Amino acid sequence: MRAPASALATTAAQRDALALAIADASNAPDDRARRMADAKVLELKLGAIRDNVRASTLGRDVQGSQAGAGSGEFHKYREQRRRERARLEAMEAADAARRETEARARRAAAASEASEAKTAKNRAKRAKAKAKRAAKRRRGGGGATIGEAKADEEEEEEEEEEATALD
Repeated sequence: MRAPASALATTAAQRDALALAIADASNAPDDRARRMADAKVLELKLGAIRDNVRASTLGRDVQGSQAGAGSGEFHKYREQRRRERARLEAMEAADAARRETEARARRAAAASEASEAKTAKNRAKRAKAKAKRAAKRRRGGGGATIGEAKADEEEEEEEEEEATALD
């Protein structure tokens, strides 16, 4: 049941997985388990073939519209050329979509950052007004002298600076 080593060039990991699957298939207790194990062996072999055999997407020995070409060769060449152009266009479209997505994400991040900065500025403004109202309440409604009011304003400014430093 084991394939000769020269039949397919496989990696060490593929060979080990295949050997384990073959051993499991031979040690299966019933017919259903054996069929399941055989299916796993076939899947591993198919995976090895896909990994190690490169199928050409371009036509082989396709001639253009030149002397010596048969009547159908030019059509094969033209179809192959059309498929290749379509493949390249699809790759370019995918790349353009990726770049557009990245640009959109950068714009959204910049807008979010600007919004956060504006929110922080307004938050500081509200805190300042709140501190001012609280200081006015502490003074007793504004019956303070000019010197006391300036001292209170300086204290409020210091409190605001501390509050903004903590943010």
